[in-house]
Amino acid sequence: MRITMSPQDYATAFRLLSETSRHPENVAEAIRQRVVPDLPEKPSLLDVGAGPGAIAARLAPYFDTMTLIEPNDAQLGSSAPAGAEIVRDVFERFESPRRYDLVLCSHVLYHVPLAEWGGFIDRLLAFVRPGGHCAIVLGAPRGQNYELHLDFTSMVIDSSVLLKTLRDKQLAFDVVGSHNAYTAATLEEMVTLCRFFVLADCYSAEQLAALTEPEARALDDKIRGHAARCLTEDGTYRLRQEDDTILLRRA
Repeated sequence: MRITMSPQDYATAFRLLSETSRHPENVAEAIRQRVVPDLPEKPSLLDVGAGPGAIAARLAPYFDTMTLIEPNDAQLGSSAPAGAEIVRDVFERFESPRRYDLVLCSHVLYHVPLAEWGGFIDRLLAFVRPGGHCAIVLGAPRGQNYELHLDFTSMVIDSSVLLKTLRDKQLAFDVVGSHNAYTAATLEEMVTLCRFFVLADCYSAEQLAALTEPEARALDDKIRGHAARCLTEDGTYRLRQEDDTILLRRA
């Protein structure tokens, strides 16, 4: 038995993530409350790792210009606001003389090696104009999805790692917490979503390939057990997620 996910499984997981999550609304609301009141006339936004552009779409009424960076062609564009500049590349190669009133980076640092976080954060801040803001969003070290991850690895990448990095760099910040959830109509859909989180976040490809058949079966049974515990009174399956939006202001 080999632990893997088919293209159909990935499609199911991404559909559940995009269609049932309140993440775009939560991030946009935090920015509306904490950043928008300080914006100058004709403000600008740089969204690093914009995905489909769902957050930018909700923030479009508050920004005169928007630049969205997303290297995955399959993601970017479906929700991007009209008139936004689309950059189909990784942030590490992005160059521009412009500085932005808000630089947003939501759920991207998971894909950056920990040893490179300091330099990545410096690069984010380098694109913020003086007096502007940087908002970095990560999952929080609390809640049901965090407990799911913690049951499979002790190396969970969450906002506490970012906060330590910022303190080490002696950067001031504020934290805005939010509640979210992913909802599935059936057990099998929730198993697919939980399997996506576990395989993507808790194991390397080498670790998965090294599993024996009994180990792989036990891992899959353990994932299925977590999914079954997501059953709610209304008959749907709901995996609760806690997020933190970390706000930094450039002096």
